[in-house]
Amino acid sequence: MRNYEITFIVDPVLSDDEIKSTAQTYVDQLKKEDCNIIHLDEMGLRQLAYPIKKRNSGVYYCVEFESETGVVIDKVELSLRRDERIMRFLTVSLDKYGVKYNQDKRDGKIGKVKKKEKPVEEVSDRRSRPKRRNAPTPRPKVEQEVKATPTPPVVEEEVAVAAPAPVVETTTPDDFKKIEGIGPKIAGLLVDAEILTFAQLAETPVEKVKEILAAAGSRYAIHDPSTWGKQAKMAAAGDWDALKKWQDELDGGKEVKASSEEE
Repeated sequence: MRNYEITFIVDPVLSDDEIKSTAQTYVDQLKKEDCNIIHLDEMGLRQLAYPIKKRNSGVYYCVEFESETGVVIDKVELSLRRDERIMRFLTVSLDKYGVKYNQDKRDGKIGKVKKKEKPVEEVSDRRSRPKRRNAPTPRPKVEQEVKATPTPPVVEEEVAVAAPAPVVETTTPDDFKKIEGIGPKIAGLLVDAEILTFAQLAETPVEKVKEILAAAGSRYAIHDPSTWGKQAKMAAAGDWDALKKWQDELDGGKEVKASSEEE
């Protein structure tokens, strides 16, 4: 069995019931795909590292599960990407050390600090004087013995240390509007799909980009992204002159096929 962990952020503007229903949707999807749910961690409302979809906070969930092959990952990520209630998500494959860390954390072996017990101190003000030989017996004096009130033993306190919030990458998205054929709306779809830079767009298969457009609706599915990867590669390399020259030969971001007339 392979171990995985999916962390996702739910839009905080939803009601409590809608937020819990959103998380349960993906737990049920994993169970339907014969995955074994190890633990569902409801991490609650947390501050975001940077605004996402005009939100400064989000409700975090983390699902740890087992799967035979891991094929389910692509299906779940596609559902998360299409779900407008999900702001961001991250899938991680766990090795044996990651699995043990999570288990120890749940068992309370990690993330707690113990205070050392302070020793009990006693203060004595008893004084004694040696007797002198052949000296008259002195008049007995009443000596006062002062003892400090014993300090009660310190009870060990366990202070729970809050787990750090998942680190969200703060990469500033590139201006995809410099790619001919991409407007503000499509640029937003690419960013929502975790494609943030020209280099990432250049490495993304055309079929993957078509899936993102199709998931957004028919008005976006009609666009042809066949040249976007090559344009993005030039932009990532900073070859703006070559990009501008090629864009002059394109028609709305599509290559123009040359036609010949037979005489």
